[in-house]
Amino acid sequence: MTFTEEKSLYTICFKLDHHNSEEVNKAIKSIFKNKLYKENIKGIITDRGKEFSNWKGIEKITGTNVYFCDAGKPKQKPKVERMNRDIREYLLKGTDFNQITQKEINKVMKIINEKSRPSLGWLSSKEAFLQNIQ
Repeated sequence: MTFTEEKSLYTICFKLDHHNSEEVNKAIKSIFKNKLYKENIKGIITDRGKEFSNWKGIEKITGTNVYFCDAGKPKQKPKVERMNRDIREYLLKGTDFNQITQKEINKVMKIINEKSRPSLGWLSSKEAFLQNIQ
């Protein structure tokens, strides 16, 4: 599961043991324990997957709104899709995520979040995120 902050493209990626609403809510709860994220993530855009069926629970955990894109319209969340493409440069399509650890995912995300981006004036996503919260 990935979370992408819209302005900076800073992305958090969590490995889920199961693709269900309980696992998603558990991961979101873990993310939002961090005060930095809790105070700066203002909304969540997702697809209509069954793992997001407890969206009211997500809103309660996060204190923000959950928005759904239309079925079959991933272009309604282009920044998330862009980051998913970046992740796929390191974790290729067909990768068995049962064989990948959260630590390995974190290494990939560190590389991606520290990469300079022309769209951010050559700042990295991490630098832009930290700049936006000050």
